[in-house]
Amino acid sequence: MDSLVKIVGSLNGFIWGPAMLIMIVGSGLYLTIRMGGFQFRKQKDMWSRIFEPGDSDSGISAFASFCTTMAMRVGTGNVAGVAVAIYYGGPGALFWMIVAGMTNSAVCFTECTLGVLYKTRIDGQYRGGGPYCAERGLGWKKYGAFMALIFMIGTSAFMPAAATYTICDGFNNALGVEMWVSALIIAIVMAIVVIGGVKRISQVASLIVPFMVTVYLIVTIIILIVNIKILPGVLYDVVTHAFAKNAIFGGTIGVIIQQGIKRGTFSSASGMGESSPTAAAAETTHPVKQGMANAAGVWLDTVIVCTASGLMMLLTDCFNTSFGYVGSGSAELAALAEAGTNGVIFVQLATQTVLGNLSHIFIAIMLALFSFTCLISYYYEAETAAMYLFQKESQKSTRKVVTWIMRIGMPILIFIWGNIESSVAWDLSDLALGTCTWVNMLVVMMLSSKSISLYKDYDEQMKKGIDPYYDPDRLSWKGVDVEMWKDINKKRIEENKNK
Repeated sequence: MDSLVKIVGSLNGFIWGPAMLIMIVGSGLYLTIRMGGFQFRKQKDMWSRIFEPGDSDSGISAFASFCTTMAMRVGTGNVAGVAVAIYYGGPGALFWMIVAGMTNSAVCFTECTLGVLYKTRIDGQYRGGGPYCAERGLGWKKYGAFMALIFMIGTSAFMPAAATYTICDGFNNALGVEMWVSALIIAIVMAIVVIGGVKRISQVASLIVPFMVTVYLIVTIIILIVNIKILPGVLYDVVTHAFAKNAIFGGTIGVIIQQGIKRGTFSSASGMGESSPTAAAAETTHPVKQGMANAAGVWLDTVIVCTASGLMMLLTDCFNTSFGYVGSGSAELAALAEAGTNGVIFVQLATQTVLGNLSHIFIAIMLALFSFTCLISYYYEAETAAMYLFQKESQKSTRKVVTWIMRIGMPILIFIWGNIESSVAWDLSDLALGTCTWVNMLVVMMLSSKSISLYKDYDEQMKKGIDPYYDPDRLSWKGVDVEMWKDINKKRIEENKNK
């Protein structure tokens, strides 16, 4: 096991090095500039697209797609991930996490818009995502197969490690529940949900996500109100330490930026290809509509929920750094610093200041909801990748077999991940996330001009007062399923021709 930890750690050091930061931040800035900072100017439009009407036998509604995507985004990274970022990077990491969320929303918009553009129907359901874009948009069939294999293994086998461990750890801290017991329960419930396919997954996500986000933010607001007098000082610390100007927390600016962007990317999943399969499953008249909805999702996830977690810890002084305890007298935190313990426990201690003894149970439940919705979203992404590998009509029976193997195999792995060490769980998830991001971002940036053209088409229709729809006769490229899009917008296209 020690050898495995060292290998995974070395790979993460390479994958998450300076090149990753340059790629993510650089791509986000480039796309933001090319589309005129739409994520700042089009806030109202972005949020309204979440509730875009539409549903069919082939696809799910925009809201269901949004919730399924948010099920993956609002998860482990929003609680434990923020705590880990502050532990290694200090309060300044929160600043760079917010910046990453703002620019990453342009990356997410691009990959989701492309996912919808190049989607197709397999067994009567919409399927799309990075591998489909690689083959259909670039003609890279072999690379598409490589992507699909990486995504299938990454999201089904390794990505769930951190989410599973976090649920088990939360209940172990709050109620003393044995890790293996929680892991077994998660595995069983997971199997029940994924057997129902994308419809059941989206129904569960639509039920859980709005509730869990609302409750979590209410608790944050209470903590903000209770500590409102020290809020300006905390915000000052966040900004000054972001540029390594507050020596008390230690750390170099490189580590601070790395932790903020790394955890911000993990939380939003922008650029790693997680959100585009679910975006492609939506019934929509224009690819940009779902791109807008998912861009709003990054703001909700990283800019709002991650900030909420960070402020909880900083306002209540319930955090440590890797350089030791820097607080003002908590014996418990000093002991945690001595032991090198970090993560969920920081948020549990923060909520304890307003919820008392109920805080540990509250965070355990929130983590269970956050992380479980991550797991069901991971499954759908893995299944979509598998469908790409066996998409031929002659492979229909193979698709069924592979689907059932995943429905059984993933819960078994989830049980295993609930019984390993925290560092191993996070390292495995980071490895999967980083690898998927590298292979996906190449395709996203190669096809980004298509997304930009679609945005311009969408914007022009909006300015004319038209409810935007995609007409492949007006704007199309090789690889787009023209027949499918003409079927989706048949009525609108015919109406336009008759004018």
